[in-house]
Amino acid sequence: MLTSTLPTRGASHPQSRPVSAAEVHKTDANERLLTSWRPLGADRFAIAARWPSHHRFYGGAYGSRDPLLLIECVRQAIPLLCHAAYDVPFGFRQAWEDLYFQCDASALSAVADPFSTELDVVCTDVVRRGTRLAGMTMTVRASLGGVTTARVRTRFSNQSPAVYQRLRGPYADMAAAHARALPPGTPVPPRLVGREHTEDVVLSPAGTPGQWHLRSDLGHPGLFDHPVDHAPGMLLLEAARQAALALSPRPATVVAMKTAFTRYAEFDTPCLVSATPVLPAPGTPEGTRDTLVELRQNGGPIFTAEVTTRPVRSACRAAA
Repeated sequence: MLTSTLPTRGASHPQSRPVSAAEVHKTDANERLLTSWRPLGADRFAIAARWPSHHRFYGGAYGSRDPLLLIECVRQAIPLLCHAAYDVPFGFRQAWEDLYFQCDASALSAVADPFSTELDVVCTDVVRRGTRLAGMTMTVRASLGGVTTARVRTRFSNQSPAVYQRLRGPYADMAAAHARALPPGTPVPPRLVGREHTEDVVLSPAGTPGQWHLRSDLGHPGLFDHPVDHAPGMLLLEAARQAALALSPRPATVVAMKTAFTRYAEFDTPCLVSATPVLPAPGTPEGTRDTLVELRQNGGPIFTAEVTTRPVRSACRAAA
């Protein structure tokens, strides 16, 4: 295993190139948020995205746009750059290891027309095995309407079909995974978790305060745009967000998350979501709350997130 800076295929061709739905691992072309990309130098890229005035899942609430729509843009940038810039064949899987972001809630105020969105992406700690990408870290500065809106850092691994099959074993069988899937439980009230529609709730009551079960609705058009054999990362992020909002005494928005992905979340076993308030550090702005969210399955942790929220009417700048 070698650690190096990979040459980018587009380094000598700085013009923008279009993005296809396949490159961002979306079946529905309407779910493709990224529109074009271009290299800015070795391992640095500019990616343009369309920021729709309304998204069927990441539609925002309380007059503000949804910060997780920006994170979905970053998620789409992972397979895009793997395939388009680092020559990763289709069929390889990218698996999140960790994700951290801070966003400027004040810059997410909703307006009538879509904003132009750009991601300035720097790839570091690029690891390869032979000539094949094995993993890397992406640092992203997201701008919305020309204003820096979020800063994101994430690391992921890139797995060949053979490696993925070995890691997943029988769970790699898509049809079997869906056949074994538990039906989604009864959703909690949407307003409790910052949602308007029941079908967008990803938590069901577990009978204990501060605990819920993860709802994996395989028919959800946004979270399950295409068949997968495990709960996708964006579903886990949404569960963390909803769990933190469920404990908030006032309507709030997420301004930061620090997460770690430990194991795959399976469909055939209950997944417990637990949320615990974290005591605020000295100097924490009034109303800011930190919540530790943990997802456990089969007796062990699979995902953790420290979620920072602020009341929607007093949210202020979080990103430097």
